[in-house]
Amino acid sequence: MLEDYLLTGGLGDNMYDEALQQLIQLNFIPISLILFLIVFLVINDSYEHWLTLYFIPPLVGTTILVIIDNIDYYFFNITDRGILHRLIAILGYNCRIVIMLSLIYIALRNIKNPKKHLLIIPAIINFFITILALFTDLVFSYGESGEIIRGPLAYTPHITCILYCIFLFGYAVYITKNGRNSEAIIIFMTVSLTLLGVLVEAMNQLRGILIGVISMNISFYYLYIHIEHYKVDEMTGAMNRKSFFAAVRHLNQKDGVDLISIDLNDLKKINDTFGHLTGDEAIRSIVNIVKLTFRKYNGKYQIYRLGGDEFMVICKGMEEEDIQNYMGRLDENMSRSKYTFSAGHIRWEPNETFDQAYARADKAMYKVKQAYHNLNS
Repeated sequence: MLEDYLLTGGLGDNMYDEALQQLIQLNFIPISLILFLIVFLVINDSYEHWLTLYFIPPLVGTTILVIIDNIDYYFFNITDRGILHRLIAILGYNCRIVIMLSLIYIALRNIKNPKKHLLIIPAIINFFITILALFTDLVFSYGESGEIIRGPLAYTPHITCILYCIFLFGYAVYITKNGRNSEAIIIFMTVSLTLLGVLVEAMNQLRGILIGVISMNISFYYLYIHIEHYKVDEMTGAMNRKSFFAAVRHLNQKDGVDLISIDLNDLKKINDTFGHLTGDEAIRSIVNIVKLTFRKYNGKYQIYRLGGDEFMVICKGMEEEDIQNYMGRLDENMSRSKYTFSAGHIRWEPNETFDQAYARADKAMYKVKQAYHNLNS
């Protein structure tokens, strides 16, 4: 439709190449990223179906937004000032907000509180304000040459977007305190690039900036969660063995490192008597107990499943008195479980390698396990 219009002289033959170049600039990056994400979602759906479900809404929203932006570009170039052009612009404003909201829900994927759905309220308010553009010039209108004339309510979508960015920024700070620094960085980048895209488009009357940023944010966030998924032990939610050895490379004795080696007692007996599902439940209970014990020290500890029923907890930056208190709480919480565990704790000393400290932690755990077997033999 646009090509026929251009070829018949709607903009003049000498402007056809320029218009085509603008279309390519408008669409190349977002369409490339959309196709890239579709391929990844299809390939990984069998393994990460839950992740696919989270990213389908922003992917569909971004695809719709690309179509809307191209239709809006067509109307803009023919200086159309009709109701259909206004409707397309309204859909574009709200589609951006919905995509932003879907990214927030991805960030809050582990939050079960139903109050998070209240975040949809700003998007609803924005919709009803922008829909006024169909009946009034309070939001925006078009001049004789097709240029946008902003009304007093014109920046409602921008304000809504900024509000969501502020929320995401605050959430990133919150999860930093819980040790999720990598995801916080991704969210900070998402917020920063989105705000920059909004400002560049609003101040310079440019097109295609924000849609490119949105597409890039979605793709990068997907890749981050996809990568993080393979750092975690699927059954227990603890970090896996590969993550443990990766973390060890960045440990420094000066940070005050404590190691806690934990092992489930009588796993074979549990499996033989009650079945492997019960055995799996017993293994998962180790992680739950550790998280319950150290929940006030989020960001200063991490639990790793090294294999079977063997776990290692790495604590950093905790005072010796604090770690002793928490070891007492750990023993207390373990004693309340219907399963029994053995745990050994050591502090990484300045005069030893990590392998030596690791061996000492295991030795401390096996000493407790031997005492348990002696008592119950």
